Amino acid sequence: MRAQPIDKHPENKGSDIGFLSMMRNKNMRLLVVSCIVLQMSQQLCGINAVFYYSSSIFKGVITNPLVGTTLVSAVNVVATYVALLLMDKLGRRTLLLWSTGGMLFSCVILVLSLLHYFSNMTALIAVNAYVSFFEIGLGPIPWLIVAEMFDAKYVTIAMSASSQLNWACNFIVGILFPYMNAYLGPYTFVPFAAVLLLAFLFTLIWLPETQGTTPEELQAELVAKNSTTIYHNVSITTESFSNPIDLEWRKAIDQVRKDEEEAMRAGTFNYGFEPIAGENYISSSDRSNNTTDWQANIAGPKVMNENQ
Repeated sequence: MRAQPIDKHPENKGSDIGFLSMMRNKNMRLLVVSCIVLQMSQQLCGINAVFYYSSSIFKGVITNPLVGTTLVSAVNVVATYVALLLMDKLGRRTLLLWSTGGMLFSCVILVLSLLHYFSNMTALIAVNAYVSFFEIGLGPIPWLIVAEMFDAKYVTIAMSASSQLNWACNFIVGILFPYMNAYLGPYTFVPFAAVLLLAFLFTLIWLPETQGTTPEELQAELVAKNSTTIYHNVSITTESFSNPIDLEWRKAIDQVRKDEEEAMRAGTFNYGFEPIAGENYISSSDRSNNTTDWQANIAGPKVMNENQ
């Protein structure tokens, strides 16, 4: 009967998949921060301020604010369908850059229109462009990217934390927007533009591309990218330390073996000898007849006569 190992800390079993454990894991920290930033940006960009208070936003811009509200809802539906077409053709990171950049530009045009630098019709177009750019990137991707960043055992924790944070930011925007509109007036969308600028910079500098990669490949890429100490292109910031020289030799041997296999498949591999063909070929009967000749040359004719 084989003895079973004793678990000295049974209460810690499964505790390594908590949210704080994910934050302490150097390989996953940037992924968790990315989820947090995207969820906060999705709400703090002010999209629900447009949906919740579109009538007050369009008041004074067009004669009937309800027409503007209906138009925004229609644009939202059409832009969602466009997002379905673009989602698998372009990378997540690319769509987020287009989304945040387009929303930022729309915010600037909207503020300038409210300051009467442009017409009221330009303000209406800017609001609809703002909603359209939201739906192609910053709307769906923060939810989609969670499942692509983490293993299955971490997805529930990450999705739960993302949902709570998203609704908390939604509540904050819904409560504060009337006060912002009262005190800031035409500059109401300036804080939202600042959030979009930060989201654009974060996506451009730190956010990894998740399309077509597994969570393991994504974590390995982040470790290699963000490592601070490198020996011969081998990072030593991973959790399990290995001798850099051993890793370098292993990589070199694997590359040699890969090159040899490719040469064998292509028929160009050098086996170290010339193929037997043409006049250089010697049959087995000729080799048996010539056996006594080279034996006589080595041992001498006297020894050969005695053996015979």
